[in-house]
Amino acid sequence: MRQIISNLANHPLVPRRRVARQFIKFAMVGVVNTSTSFTIYYLTTRLLGVPPLAANAVAFIFAVTVSYLLNKRWTFRDTRRASARQYSKFVSINIVGLILSELIIAVLHHGLGWNDILAFFGAVLIVMFWNFGANKLWTFSGGSRVVPIPPPGE
Repeated sequence: MRQIISNLANHPLVPRRRVARQFIKFAMVGVVNTSTSFTIYYLTTRLLGVPPLAANAVAFIFAVTVSYLLNKRWTFRDTRRASARQYSKFVSINIVGLILSELIIAVLHHGLGWNDILAFFGAVLIVMFWNFGANKLWTFSGGSRVVPIPPPGE
């Protein structure tokens, strides 16, 4: 049994500890980002009467920069100087995430009749995986201070 677990832990398809740590940090930044986004969403829909899809777009605009700065420095430990190119990659990925989020909210809220708040959080959970993978592989690839640990036996 121990050998099976060891083989599974070292399998190339199983995320390494570093990736797992990054994902946890990404999720923590996501909590901050989601809190910011949700607060703006809630205030715009409840106090200003903005429709849910428009409110989601407004919340996105405010939250994306906070997310970029926290993920660049803390999650991915990218020490390269911030650049317009890198920021535009991050924003592009998040725009795709926004489009996915809008579609998910539309389907869950308008199509299936879910409460808009439940639809919002459903979209957040699904889009989180897209955003992490795309930012790790494209926006912040190559900028980490951390040296990867080789697999056992190398």
